[in-house]
Amino acid sequence: GYKIFGDLPYNDYLFILNLRGGGGLEHLNSTALQWNKFGFKPESRYRDFLTLVAHEYFHLWNVKRIKPDALGPFDYENENYTKLLWVAEGGTAYYEGLLVERAGLMSDKDFLASKATQLQALQNRPGRFETSLENASFDAWIKYYRPDENAVNNQISYYDKGEIINFLLDIEIRKASNGAKALDDVMRYLYAEFAKKNKNYTPEDFQKIAETMAGKSLNSFFSKYVRGREEIDYNSILNDIGLQLTTGSGTELAYLGADFVQQGERLLVKQVQIGAPAYEQGLNANDQIVAMDGFRVTQTDSFAKTSEKPSDSVKDFSTRLEMKKPGDKIRLTVFRFDELREIEITLGGRAKPDFKIVAVDNPTKEQQRLYQSYMGTELK
Repeated sequence: GYKIFGDLPYNDYLFILNLRGGGGLEHLNSTALQWNKFGFKPESRYRDFLTLVAHEYFHLWNVKRIKPDALGPFDYENENYTKLLWVAEGGTAYYEGLLVERAGLMSDKDFLASKATQLQALQNRPGRFETSLENASFDAWIKYYRPDENAVNNQISYYDKGEIINFLLDIEIRKASNGAKALDDVMRYLYAEFAKKNKNYTPEDFQKIAETMAGKSLNSFFSKYVRGREEIDYNSILNDIGLQLTTGSGTELAYLGADFVQQGERLLVKQVQIGAPAYEQGLNANDQIVAMDGFRVTQTDSFAKTSEKPSDSVKDFSTRLEMKKPGDKIRLTVFRFDELREIEITLGGRAKPDFKIVAVDNPTKEQQRLYQSYMGTELK
């Protein structure tokens, strides 16, 4: 953080760690962290903890001092709307991994693997075609923090897509400026010219500063990926630094396209993905699944000593689905608003994608140079 911004805006900084739960909350000169006491091993879990620490610490600058419009001084009696949560939180989510990598606590391969995971999560959400990144930020009050059964189909996370877009914007600036500038320079400018002068920045300010650092218009990038809902052309940007996204997949498995949740002894449909076999053949959110192919899907543990307790019906039901093949028919007995129904569904097929960000074959010297300046290591 210091290398990016040039100073530490505090005399003392306090990390408050509570060894239970998970998550964090930033303060002006401290952060409150929650982490499971047994969550420091294996190494991958320890890296997750380090990125949490880095995330909340980076808020020291981004959010607590570099403030989007409407985020301070606050009106505590009303909602405060901004289109910039994708920078405030998504940008911080991007830098959490970058800071850990730059500190030598995460390899460049692990950093890129985490980005591939984020890309895969976004590509699994039909909502990416329905909600822009700016609107996801603006509507956080009524959508992100109040998800309903249609959230997967019409919403995205400004954290997740925001992290991806900050990642790609960083590459865009580096390529356009021939490696002379980066997203670091955008954040540094916001800190010097806005935070230190007690000014909040607007979406227009952010784009203008990014364009100044890039030395060219970025309107197409912002129009498509920030204000718009276009599918992201990942490789056209990743290739600039010698990387490519591969989306290989494994064996095709039976696919229903619904998520489930257990409430007491009831197995309920949590959400149904638009276009999936479950969606097209009549399964609805909040349907209670009673049986599949004539056999009950919820059971109780008859060996419980004190009282009967529900089994993990979601896991049991998923295991039974995994025994099916694409094209198999299943017969679901459900309650819908207390009316008993039977729904026959022909299962689809879907191979689980395996997203990876890897080096291109035979990278050019320019690609190698830009990668080196970005990650601090050789492109391999």
